[in-house]
Parts: sequence; structure tokens; C-alpha cells
Amino acid sequence: MMTKKLTILLFVLLPVAGFSYTGEVVDSLAAPADYPSGLTFDGKHLWVTDFKTDKIYQINFEGKVLKTIESPAYWPTGLAWDGHDLWCSDVKGLIPQGDEYHRGKIYKIDPKDGRILHEIDAPTPSPVSIAWDGKYLWCVDDIEHKLTQFDPEDGTTIREFPSPASSPQGITFDGTYLWVSDRGRDEIYMLNPRTGNVILIAKAPGKYARDLAYDGEFL
Repeated sequence: MMTKKLTILLFVLLPVAGFSYTGEVVDSLAAPADYPSGLTFDGKHLWVTDFKTDKIYQINFEGKVLKTIESPAYWPTGLAWDGHDLWCSDVKGLIPQGDEYHRGKIYKIDPKDGRILHEIDAPTPSPVSIAWDGKYLWCVDDIEHKLTQFDPEDGTTIREFPSPASSPQGITFDGTYLWVSDRGRDEIYMLNPRTGNVILIAKAPGKYARDLAYDGEFL
């Protein structure tokens, strides 16, 4: 029986001293489970959600699992780190998997044990990925094809823009710019967070790119 090798890729954000190019793969590691969906960086380690196991894994840059906690709901798709706690977007919340109707949920969770600290309705129906910008959360929606900045306390929308492409799957913030991955076009977009204007487009380092994270140097 053939099995798929799913990997997490680290790639260059911008050209470095003329030797690298945006999107160049510099490292890769095996995902901790077969259906990875969300990704974030906590300043030291990566966190990965898996929507088949309904678990969240903390891994190091060799791919070793350091900790496993339960997902707050059935369909975890995105992760963000606010400097202290994890945020997890879930496209169905606690709705049974057979129910086609869904409205996304956003959960703030304790990284030590997975305890839910706060819960809000997502500002859009299908928040497939989220990012933290230092004050607010962002999400991308693959049904409404848009990016939304919202208040983490109550889900109030601050601003929103159309997605740069029709199949957004990942979003992260590098301290200045937003980066959005598109599964359909296999592209990564660098955006101005104030206007939504696309500044740069890079080829994704692999097919069907999902979530993104920024470690201070690489995506």
C-alpha cells in the first residue's frame, strides 16, 4: 500500500545577499500526523494541528513531537500564537462531522494542557487559517474568499479584504506584512495589511500548500 509523505517546509522569505530566492526550500521535516492543517511558531517550537486525529502537536525543527494536546473541537484548521497562548480556528466547532452546515469557531487554548480559555464565533463561516498581528487576529476564508482582521475578545471585524486568489488556505504575519498561501494556484502572496494590496507573489514550495508560519527568518 502506498503512503503519502507529508512534510513541513521551511523556505526563504525574501532574497538574502543575492544567494537565495523567495520560495527556495532550505529545510523540510515530516509532519507529526497524516492530515496536518494548521501551523504556528511559538518563538522556539512549531505547533501543528491535524484534523484527522483532532490533536495539536508541538514539534521541534527535527520533527520530534514534544507535546500532544487535544484539539478544542472536531475540525481544527488553523493555529496562531499570541506570545502566551495558542489560538485555534475550527471550521465546524463542535457540530457533528456528518452535519454539512457549519459556522467557524475560534478558540483560545492553554498550550500546557489544551484547556479552552476563551471561545468566539469566527467572523466568517470557514476560517481555515488564523494569524496574530500583535493586537488582533486575522483569518482567511476559503468559502467567502477573503481576509478578515478581527477582535479576539468578541470577533468584531476590524477590516477585511478580498483574498488575492480563490483558494486561500494559510495566513501568517511577519511583523510587517501578511503572507497568504493559495491551494489552487500553488502560490504564496505577500500583502500590505492596511490595504490588502499584493506586494509579491512567489511559487509555493510544494503542491496544495495549507497553513503558514513565520519563525523570524523563514516561512
